[in-house]
Formats: sequence, C-alpha cells, structure tokens
Amino acid sequence: MSKSVVGSRVAEYLITAQIGDGASGCVYSATHERTGREVAFKMLRGELATNGVITARFLKEAHTINAIGHPNIVEVLGSGTFEERPYVVLELLRGETLETRLGRQNRLSVKEALPIFLECADALAAAHDRQIVHRDIKPENIFLAEKPSGGEVTKLLDFGIAKLLDPEQPGLTQRGAIVGTPQYMSPEQCLSDETLDHRSDIYSLALVLYRMLTGELPYVMPNHHLMRYVLAHTQQAPRAPRSLVPDLPVLLETVILRALAKQPGDRFADLRAMASALAGLSSVKETLSQVSSLVDENLAAAISPDAQKPRKAAAALARFVSESINSGNLQLPGLPTAALRCIEMLRNPRCSNAALIEILGKDPLLASQVVGRANAAHLTSGSPAKTLDQALGRLGQRALNTLLIEVSARRVFESRDAGIRQAFQLMWDHSIAVAKIAQLLARRLKADPDLSYLAGLLHDVGKPVVGAILLEAERVASSKQKAWHSREGWLELVSNCHREVGFAMARAWQLPDDVLFAIARSDRYSLDGTPTPVNLVCLANALAKRAGLYTRSVASEEVDNVISEGAELFDLSEEDLAAIVEQVSPAENKSPTARPPR
Repeated sequence: MSKSVVGSRVAEYLITAQIGDGASGCVYSATHERTGREVAFKMLRGELATNGVITARFLKEAHTINAIGHPNIVEVLGSGTFEERPYVVLELLRGETLETRLGRQNRLSVKEALPIFLECADALAAAHDRQIVHRDIKPENIFLAEKPSGGEVTKLLDFGIAKLLDPEQPGLTQRGAIVGTPQYMSPEQCLSDETLDHRSDIYSLALVLYRMLTGELPYVMPNHHLMRYVLAHTQQAPRAPRSLVPDLPVLLETVILRALAKQPGDRFADLRAMASALAGLSSVKETLSQVSSLVDENLAAAISPDAQKPRKAAAALARFVSESINSGNLQLPGLPTAALRCIEMLRNPRCSNAALIEILGKDPLLASQVVGRANAAHLTSGSPAKTLDQALGRLGQRALNTLLIEVSARRVFESRDAGIRQAFQLMWDHSIAVAKIAQLLARRLKADPDLSYLAGLLHDVGKPVVGAILLEAERVASSKQKAWHSREGWLELVSNCHREVGFAMARAWQLPDDVLFAIARSDRYSLDGTPTPVNLVCLANALAKRAGLYTRSVASEEVDNVISEGAELFDLSEEDLAAIVEQVSPAENKSPTARPPR
C-alpha cells in the first residue's frame, strides 16, 4: 500500500489533504506555494508505478486531455514523478459526480438534464475532432462542478482508456480486450470491435441521458453478469423512455432511441447533430439570448447621463432575470452540499458537534477552512487546533454558521476570466469591509454583531450573479461581431439591478429576514432609526465607499450625506466613525476563509 504524501512538497505544490481514493491511485488537494492556487493531485499507487503499461496509460490521460483543450473537460496543469510515482496536476473541482446526484435524486428534470448532456456532447465532439474516443462515458465520469459565479459547469473526467483512431499512434489496449463499464458500453465495445469510432460514445452518452431522465437504464437485468449486458446491448430492444416517464417530450424520446441504435450507421452522424436535434428543448440558452437582446435594447440608456434612464434600463433587465429565475429558466448559485446540510442542522438547537463533524469530514476543503478560521480567531490561545472537534470547540456553532455562509458567498465572487476576476475581487473586498464595519458598529451600539456582519457581507451578493448572467448571455449570442458591453455599461447594469437577484438568492439559502432586508434596502435608512442590520449596513456601506473601498468612483456629496444622517441617527461623532473605519485596514479586507481567485 502506498504511503500518504500529505504534508509533502511536490515541485511547487504543498500536498494538503487526501480527497479521493481509487483502485489505481489517490487524489489529493494541494496549494501552489507561490500563487496560493488550490489544485488536485492525481497520483498513481506505488505498487502500480513499476508497471510500464499502467504508467504509460496514466500519463497518456494527461496528454490526451491537453490535446483536446475544452472548458467542459477537466483542465490538466502539469505532470511529473514524485518518489518514483507518476502524478498529474488537475484543476480542483468542487461539487459532485452525476452518479452521486442520481443516487440522491434518482432522476432529473428535462431542464436539469439537458444542459449536462449538451456540455458533455460539446466536450466529446471536441475530442472526436481530435480522433479521440473516450470509451468510458458513465455518470461517475461526469462531474457537476460548482461555478464560482453561480450555477454549475459539467466536466468530463477520466480519459485513461481513450482510444486514438490514428493508426500511426501506438495503442495500449490488448487486442481483443473488452474495455469500458458494462452498463454503458456500446454494442461494438461489447464485441471488442477494433474498428469502433466516435459513434460508440454517442451510444454511451445516450444511455447516460436515458438514466438522467428516467432514473433507470433501458435494459431490465436479472443480475449484473457481464454477458447479460453484452446480450442486452447487442440484441435486446431498449425500453422506450416514455414508458417509464410518460410526460417526457416525444422529440426527446425519438432522439434517444435513435442514438441507441445497435448499428453505428443508424445513429446520428456525430454528437453535434444529436445536440442540434435537441436544440428546441433548451430553454436556458433561449433565455440567455433574450437577456442579450434586452441588453442590446437598453445599453445606451444604461450609461445615459439622464439619471432616470439607467434605472429604467436596469429595472427592465432585473424584471426579466427575476421572472426567468422564478420560472426555473435561470439557476441561482446554491450552497455547497456539506455547507447546506450543516446549516440545516444548525437550525436545531440540539444539534451536536459530532453530527456536524461527520458532515464536514466528507468535504476536506471545507473542513480545512473551518480549522483555519478557528486558528485565525484564537491566535493567542496556545497550540493550534488540529481537528474539527477542536476547531468547533473554539468557534462555537453560531460562528460556524456564519463561516459556512461566508465560504459559500466567497465562491460566488470568483471567476476564471482575468478581467472579471479583478472586478469581482474588488466587489468582495468591498463586501468584507462593509461586513467588518457593520459588525463594529453593532458592537458599539449593542446590536447583533454576527447578524450585522452577515448582512454586510451579502448586501451586494447579487452583483456577481447578474454580472455572470450578462457574460453568459454575451457568450450565447455568438452571432455578435464584438462584445456588446463596455466595462462602464456592464458595471452600471450590475449596480442598478442586483438587489432583486441577491434577495432571491438569499431567500433560496433561507437566510434570516434581516439579511434579506439588508440586500433589498441597504441603500437607505429605515424610518424607525434603530440599529438594525439594514441601517448599520447602510452606514457601513457609505463609510467603506468614503474610505476608497469600492469598485467605482462615488458621488462624494451623496456619500457624505448618508454618513451624516447615520451619525445623527446613532449619535456618533466623526471621531467615533473614524476610529471604527481605522480598524478595517485594506490588508484586513481579504476573507480569511478563502484565497482570492488566481
């Protein structure tokens, strides 16, 4: 058995935790020591590293993925050898496999399943363009990764047994061997047909789509013997999907059954043709195209010097986006699975630390953030916490609840696009500053500091969501010759229509009403004049802007008026306010729970 490499330095990376374990190797999380980027290390087991064929196939996967280079295929960042064990450095994905999702939900709706299928089809089509056949398409090799900007992106995994169709390229599979997973193999795979091509992947992906929509596979199996699957795939007619789920669209059933034809020539010519046949069922892309058209119509008004026009343009966009969210055509960022389960448990006053530790232990990244926050909050308490039990003992359950929401919110403000990443980082820095100032104000005024911190942290959470929707809408509108948004217009639209979206997201996360009100109304004081979170966030927001902790230039007179009104409301002097702001230096504005995106 291979020894653990946790704590080792490999090249420029520090291995931080083991996050996966398979028959051929282990997967670890690691951090680049210079940039701080978190990655995944896939390392072959030591006892297998001496097998030349296994080692070659392991490294071949990295070369295969790099040759394709597609956003829906897990990104390879490097490879090498450590203590005679080959490894591959991959982008670190947060989320779950499609197999895990189906194990929990059994089946998905058409709106949920189609985007997953279409992204897999696009990735496989790119592989097929490179004469590469995956040969092991199954739900376990499809990862539903959480996007920092919200929603999910599908990532295709495990090209370890991919077949190169180029006859001049040497293969690694023994002649006549059956390669693949029996439940999802094509008829030609079952027969070890050496001439199989990209249409084998079409069959396998159709089986995945079938299972997503029905919760079952098309063949009834009395047992799971290999020959039973061979006979089913090669001879048995598949059950019609609508015999299991009658309300499925007829078009969808027709497309699936054609893709499951026994003879490759009877299937679609390629996956792009299959995806095109399903285009009419994709309401998400249609919605994003409508967002693009709406922006086209209102962009000039969005940057107009007339104060009323930007508000009207943003209001039109906000209404449409809100309606699309309510109808299910656009999805909001959700809480990570482990965080969601913990937060639900924390609503029970009798929740035990042992139950929380069990859930957190299944998400090593989240667990490490909890331990890190506990140590950061108790720097003078002696030896650092090394276990979740010690960390929870120091934090307490209420602080854990705040931390879980903060970690989840931080991911919303991330982006892989360099320009947008910078804009989102500035938004996050501003949110952290407002949260800290609101917390300090609450302590001064004997209000609730934890609730005020959360309200400040999330008051602008709708901005990156709206920003991401606008960017995705532009990407979908591929017929345009150039970007339809300038930085100024993009920021103006985001600033003027984020509150409805942020409110909807916070409500979906079941956050306290005070946080919802802060998102919806933190641009003005409430009439009662009490130090509620919404009033404290209103003042904290203005103080952060005056201190330069904001993404854009501000109208200083307007900001000064808000500060003066708040100071009078809470009987605070200018010296009191300056002392509070001084405690929130720019160096402290970075969240301690997560590194900024690189």
